[in-house]
Amino acid sequence: MAQTGFVIWPPCEVFYIHSMLFNTQSAARSIEVISTVMSYLTESEDEDPFAAIDIEDVLNHVQNVVVQGAALSRYFWPVRKGHERRGEYLRQSLGITDQNPLKSRELRNSMEHFDEKLDEYLSGGIVGNVFPQYFGPLPKDDGVPRHIFRAYYTDVGEFEMLGNRHRIEPIAKELVRLNEALMKCDREGGRLPRPTP
Repeated sequence: MAQTGFVIWPPCEVFYIHSMLFNTQSAARSIEVISTVMSYLTESEDEDPFAAIDIEDVLNHVQNVVVQGAALSRYFWPVRKGHERRGEYLRQSLGITDQNPLKSRELRNSMEHFDEKLDEYLSGGIVGNVFPQYFGPLPKDDGVPRHIFRAYYTDVGEFEMLGNRHRIEPIAKELVRLNEALMKCDREGGRLPRPTP
């Protein structure tokens, strides 16, 4: 049971740094793969550059960015009482405001309660075109209902899962920023920067 008003004891900051680095480093690897694929699509002279892409693999990487962002969100905006001061301390130390893209409750809930969201999505009755996965430009609305399990729309930079869309670029930029900040903390003695309220 967490103590009321728990604040991280300075020698223990390294545990939080390493715990969050697990998430940011995983996201950074996925962001690198996505960036390589998007560069290929932009620069390719192939008639159909999408044909050479392993869509499932790319979507796994895009989904991983969202999953890791949602996981990090819990460190900064804890749900359970007694952890608020820890969240505030981490936010202040790492320069995180309430405008941060990781704060999105929709983002967090879509990943944390995915099994329940899947039940709800499928229990509503599915009619029209069903796509387990899609990677490409946002499809035009042809009047036929469309159900996509997960998709990444390359022209608008949005990931869709079970009808919820998330802009990937702001999430990815913040994860890269945090990864660099946390690696610096780790190199410099396992300490967080002093909080600046």
